[in-house]
Amino acid sequence: MGGDGGPPVTVAAAIQMADDADLVLVGDQHPIGAVFAELGLAHGSPGLSVVHASERIEAGESLAVALRQKPDASMRRALALLAEGAVDAVVSGGDTASLMAISRQLIERVPGIERPAICKALQGVAGPFWMLDLGANVDCSALQLHQFARMGSLLAQTIAALEAPRVALLNIGTEAGKGPPRLREAADLLAADSSLRFVGYIEGNRLFRGDADVVVTDGFTGNVALKSMEGAAWMAGQLLRRWFDNLGLIEQAGVALARAKLEALRHELDPQRYNGASFVGLAGVVVKSHGGADVDGFASAIGQAIREVRGNLRGLLARQFTV
Repeated sequence: MGGDGGPPVTVAAAIQMADDADLVLVGDQHPIGAVFAELGLAHGSPGLSVVHASERIEAGESLAVALRQKPDASMRRALALLAEGAVDAVVSGGDTASLMAISRQLIERVPGIERPAICKALQGVAGPFWMLDLGANVDCSALQLHQFARMGSLLAQTIAALEAPRVALLNIGTEAGKGPPRLREAADLLAADSSLRFVGYIEGNRLFRGDADVVVTDGFTGNVALKSMEGAAWMAGQLLRRWFDNLGLIEQAGVALARAKLEALRHELDPQRYNGASFVGLAGVVVKSHGGADVDGFASAIGQAIREVRGNLRGLLARQFTV
């Protein structure tokens, strides 16, 4: 029921992914059924079932309301199914704060992990890299940053089959003496951990250059960085649009000749391909889709959840953190 598009996006995406998993649509059965009817599937679709939930958590609704006053909210019902073991993963386009709060209320953490973190793949010049935490934990200790590094490294191994992901700490410089004491302490912990391939500090201007596969930071800095990236991408799009609108006839002909290359570049940079932020550290797979995701974007988030389940991310985390 969540996200800007609601059931027309999420249901269509589920239909698109129904060959890859058995999907349970949790929400108001009436708008869900209306989407099935619009798509010519009046009797539903193979591989899909519906669990009716009479309430939904609205965007911007207070956590007090989300946690205590909506027992039949679709988000809570979906996460309860995960907590009961009735499903293997939950994907939601709903409010991030509510999804994290209810997840932490209903789903246990992997033993040994102090706090779950939000981890997302971002596209760089050499391919995707993973960054965490992106907003779940505003202030983090050195130990928690070390745990984020181990969780992010396992996620990259699970999703991208990277044997030894390069892990970096986001900092204001690459020199050993830069940054606050907790960051320097975290660097010492990462450097001493033989299970990690720690490559040192990374600055914000090098995030997309392919210097690291996993970038670790606290939730405050990570969320500011993520929103800055989204803003820069929006600005670049606006400038390109303005530039295209002011092309002369000869320039337009040149662009037409390069259309295939431009389309390939647009596809390569399309954020919908990497939609889906994982709540890593919970004893269950929870993936948050961007609220503005389209059908392909939400399908990408479903695909990420499927890969995490099939890669047994929960089991890998449990084994690593109980050693």
